[in-house]
Amino acid sequence: MSCNSCPPFAAYKFPSCFQRYGGVSNNKNPGNVQTLHSLAHNVMPKFYDGIELDYYHRLAPNKFISAAWVLSHVRPAGFRFGGLYTFRMVDDFMLTPTIVGDIHPTTLAANLNLLYYPFKPLRLEAVFQKAGEASPVETQYTIEWTRPCDTWTTNLYNVRNETGRCTSSVMRSISQHWAIGCELLVEWNEPKKVMSDLAFAARYSHHHYSFAATVSRQGLDVSYWQRIHPQIQMANLLAWNRNTRKTIATICYQWNFWNCAVHGMIDSDALVGFMWTKYLSHIPLQMGFSVVMSLPTDRFAFGMRFVLDPSGLRRGD
Repeated sequence: MSCNSCPPFAAYKFPSCFQRYGGVSNNKNPGNVQTLHSLAHNVMPKFYDGIELDYYHRLAPNKFISAAWVLSHVRPAGFRFGGLYTFRMVDDFMLTPTIVGDIHPTTLAANLNLLYYPFKPLRLEAVFQKAGEASPVETQYTIEWTRPCDTWTTNLYNVRNETGRCTSSVMRSISQHWAIGCELLVEWNEPKKVMSDLAFAARYSHHHYSFAATVSRQGLDVSYWQRIHPQIQMANLLAWNRNTRKTIATICYQWNFWNCAVHGMIDSDALVGFMWTKYLSHIPLQMGFSVVMSLPTDRFAFGMRFVLDPSGLRRGD
C-alpha cells in the first residue's frame, strides 16, 4: 500500500500502513475495542495550551533522549527530561522490552511506560504516572492476545483492595468488512460495592471509509470516517450520555500536504477548533499552533509547539 497519504509525522507508533500480523486469514485483525473509533479520533485536532518546546536526540538506533519545557495554565508547567530505550536489537529490527519515561526534576512528577512482547501475539504493557512527590502512583496494566481474526484485551486501572477498575474485551472479524465485539467493565469503590457494565461494539469498514458504534447502559458512541481524497480525511462523531441526557455531534477534517498538516473541527456546542503543523525544510524543526474558540461565550485558547529533532525521529522520512 502506498504511503503517499500518510501524515508526515508520527509519535512513538508506526503509521498504520506498516502494521503486520502473522498467519494466514481471509479476515483482517480488527484491533481492540479501545481503538474502535481511532480513525475518527485521529482526524480531530490535538489542541496545545500555552507554549511547548520539545527536543529529541538519537544516541543509537535503539535509544534516544528527550527534553521538554511547558508554559501552560492547564498542563503542569516546567522542564522535563526523559527518553526511550529498547533492550534488544536483531539486525535492523528493534525488539522489546522497551522503556519510555520522563520526569520533572523539581516536583518529581514522572511517567513510565514498559512494553514487552514475550511472544509475537502477546502484548504486556504497564503505565505508571506520579503527579508529585506526595501523590499516589496511578497505574495501568494491559494484557493483550492478538490472533489473525480477533483480539482479547484485559486492562487493570489502579487496582487496589479498596478501589479499582478492570475491563475485559474481545473484538472479532466475522468477514472482510464486519467486526463485532463486547467489553465487560467491573469497578469497585469498597469491598462490598461492586459495579459492572457491558458494552457492545461493531464496525463496518472499507479501504476508504469506516462506520463504528458502541452501545451500553451508559450511552452511545457512533463515528464515521472517510478518505475523500488521497490527502483529505473527514470524520463525524456522535456521543450520547444517558445520565446527563446530553448529545454532542462533531465534524472534523484533516488535510495533509507534503510538509504540513491541517486539522479542523466544529461541534454541536458551537466549539470551533483548528490545528496547523509544519516541518521546516532548512532546519530540523516541527512547528505548530492551535486555536479553539467557544462561539456562545466568545472565549478562546491559543497554543504553540516547537519540536527540535536533529536526528529526524519525528519525521516520516
